[in-house]
Amino acid sequence: MINYDGMKAEASRSAFEMLPEGAYVAKITAVKIDGETPNQSLIIRVDVAEGEHKDYFTKRYQAENTGNSRFPAKYRGDYRLRIPNPASDSKYPESDKRQMNDAIYRIESSNPGFHFDGDEKKLVGKAVGITMRLGTYNDKPFTVIGRFETVDDVKGGLCKKMAPKQPSWSPDYLAAKEQAESAVPAGFTPVDSEEIPF
Repeated sequence: MINYDGMKAEASRSAFEMLPEGAYVAKITAVKIDGETPNQSLIIRVDVAEGEHKDYFTKRYQAENTGNSRFPAKYRGDYRLRIPNPASDSKYPESDKRQMNDAIYRIESSNPGFHFDGDEKKLVGKAVGITMRLGTYNDKPFTVIGRFETVDDVKGGLCKKMAPKQPSWSPDYLAAKEQAESAVPAGFTPVDSEEIPF
């Protein structure tokens, strides 16, 4: 290989620190329906609305997208909900309903007087709480939105910490799954846990 001007060992990614795990008051900044019927998802984009980490996701996105990369970083404040549909191929139709109903409940509870009528655009500008969940990838920690909360629960310190999460494509997840499956007694079939939107 030919040495080039400025060659040195340094990290190419932004040194932007991850948002610490815990609960935050957030604001919905955008919504989008993704996919084709019947397998669609509602993507709810949020950003931290209060405190020392206000606007965290927007600031991180701007810091990591300086125009110097062929592969732009993704926005880290997107929360994906599968839209329940009887004709869907989803493996988890009932959990889809529970997760969607729970998210809508927490948004409505965080915005007194607001009632969701199915028009996703009306969610923009609404307050909601979020819990950031710790995960690992190649033994490196990161945080991801684990679930929605009510704003009152966030402010009252009532949100429970979530167990760490590894994405299903992570070597850490695959190794843990293999270890868990080998520990299952004969005659029992392991059940995959419900996927948390990434």
